[in-house]
Amino acid sequence: MKKLIVSLIACLGLLTGNAQKTDHQILEELLHNTVKFYQMLRADNGLYHDYVSTHGETNRGSAANIGMGLVAQCVASEMGWTTKAEEEIIETLQSVLGHNDQGIRLDRTAQNCFIHFFDINTGKAIGEDWSPIDTDLMISGALFAKRYFNHNEQLGAYVDELYNLVDQAQFIGDWTKGQIALKMTEEGPAVNSYTLPYNEYMVVAWLAKNQAKKKNAPANKLWDKWYGNPDGLPTATYASKSGEAYHVMTDHAVSKEFTSNFTFMFNYLFVNEFTTSEKYQEAMRQAALADRAWWNDRDDLKPMGLQPYEWGTTAGIGLREHDGALHEGYTVDRICRMEHIGTDRDRNKGKNVALSAMAGYSPVLPDLVRKDLIAMYRDPRGLGKMALPAREGISDGGDYILWKYSYSDLNWRPSKVEGVDYACMLLGLAALPELLGVEFFQEYNDFFNPDKPQYKRAR
Repeated sequence: MKKLIVSLIACLGLLTGNAQKTDHQILEELLHNTVKFYQMLRADNGLYHDYVSTHGETNRGSAANIGMGLVAQCVASEMGWTTKAEEEIIETLQSVLGHNDQGIRLDRTAQNCFIHFFDINTGKAIGEDWSPIDTDLMISGALFAKRYFNHNEQLGAYVDELYNLVDQAQFIGDWTKGQIALKMTEEGPAVNSYTLPYNEYMVVAWLAKNQAKKKNAPANKLWDKWYGNPDGLPTATYASKSGEAYHVMTDHAVSKEFTSNFTFMFNYLFVNEFTTSEKYQEAMRQAALADRAWWNDRDDLKPMGLQPYEWGTTAGIGLREHDGALHEGYTVDRICRMEHIGTDRDRNKGKNVALSAMAGYSPVLPDLVRKDLIAMYRDPRGLGKMALPAREGISDGGDYILWKYSYSDLNWRPSKVEGVDYACMLLGLAALPELLGVEFFQEYNDFFNPDKPQYKRAR
């Protein structure tokens, strides 16, 4: 009885607190707390941890998180929440490149492909995942920062050094098939494993295209054949129970399975031609509506309380099946056809709801995403609401973000938040018209346009 009373009091406090905040205050608070989250990932040497944990820190860093962290620095600066972004970005780049007095340098191959995971204190490799996509997410974040802080010559010089260090051509396989290397060897050459369009490796294709000096270079041919016009990319179709058909770009051309939602958000973040293309924006909208329809079609979950504003499916920590039982672990969740639910082709057996994925679709569906995010924040069950750990100078422990929960076990709470996967929330909140708007990303991911940025936030 005592526990029930305490729970009811907490719920009443949550409702009262929510009622006192306007929608705008909630959205700005969520963005501010998202920026705080990325500051928590940042180590004193400028490198970024792989995740924030409720069980203490880890010594594992992530190259991809460096890229996302640098974008978060730009967002924080634009919102007026920091005056130290330039200084901290320079420190990060110095640690990546080895230009510091601490002997720190991020490990890379003989041909300068960076490691995905590394020791946060030294930059030394953890494992052997010499990763083209994580290298290029890091480089893209650096290019974003260079364009935002275009007046800072030292910062720009470090970014140029990093960009020119990596020969993107090494990542291109058979351009006629759209191949991009998944992994490199420490000695340099690619492991014989490639991905096919469409997925987040469009970021790699974009950097390779813009680095290629000859029109007939494989990188240019790959881009022109596969990404110059998205009409030719393979799609998987989701037919909703209401009769709508949504066509979602995928790299599963044969099986027609769906891709995970983060692929659209990463490309929106860093590929200017994606960000500004009406066709790619419509493709992203189709993916969002398919995901929302999939959750709304889940009649099996409605007796458990599933609401129309609950949707979002993407990678990151979640409940996953192993040896016939559900355990917490990393999972790349995606939707599937209704007839595949519960079968081997069910790609979200944990029934994990990722609010970061829902948020990440705000660039193409701002009104819907805003409404559903606010509804989730105000939902008295508190699902997906996660308190950031207390961290001196960043948070007192009372700051909340929206993350993940599971309809397989509504009592489950994630033990951590991965920075690269949570980046969908960073994009989604910042891109809302009342915060920074899509213009912020359209301007500052235009890496290869020498014109001075013209973006000005409405205040």
